[in-house]
Amino acid sequence: MKKSYLDAPKDSDSRNMKDQDILRASLDEPALFEILVERYHDPLYRASFKIVRNPEESEDIVQDAFVKMYKNADKFQKLEGIEFKSWAYKVTINNAITH
Repeated sequence: MKKSYLDAPKDSDSRNMKDQDILRASLDEPALFEILVERYHDPLYRASFKIVRNPEESEDIVQDAFVKMYKNADKFQKLEGIEFKSWAYKVTINNAITH
């Protein structure tokens, strides 16, 4: 029987998964998306803050970016040179600019 992402223990094993694998697995188990939020909240917040220079607005922008990432998780494709991290930054920066 083939093992899936969901067969792995939710503690340290899932935290060692690649970001794009966590994103894909979170479609079936939404709680896994929290790992990505924990990993990227602070750096994405800093990137947003550099643009809008407002703590509350930066927090809103980052939260909205995570919602967009989750809603579009099935559209993310791992391509050569494109990691989840760069996609997450692009979504956040675009949110900040349009804000």
